[in-house]
Amino acid sequence: MSLVKVIIDNIEVEVETGTTILNAARKIGGSVVPPAMCYYTKLEGSGGYCRSCLVKVAQGSAKDPRPMPKLVPSCRTTVQDGMVVQNITSPEVMDNRRAI
Repeated sequence: MSLVKVIIDNIEVEVETGTTILNAARKIGGSVVPPAMCYYTKLEGSGGYCRSCLVKVAQGSAKDPRPMPKLVPSCRTTVQDGMVVQNITSPEVMDNRRAI
């Protein structure tokens, strides 16, 4: 399987293609990991419902650097090579989590 590079809260990590943003963040660890209440790794199709793991994708990929238009659930969104994600570095994300 091929590897892709993603930047989460200014930290670069290399993960396998098809990895979710949440699992890429878990590889970094610490405060970079978004909260995830309804996601269970072993249960296919779980996650994305509670919205507690929302993150901001500031750059979609190296090929398409446009940001994603709205916050996305990190447990259901797969990384792309060159993706730039903001979690705790985004005031919008933090405000949204407080509302949830």
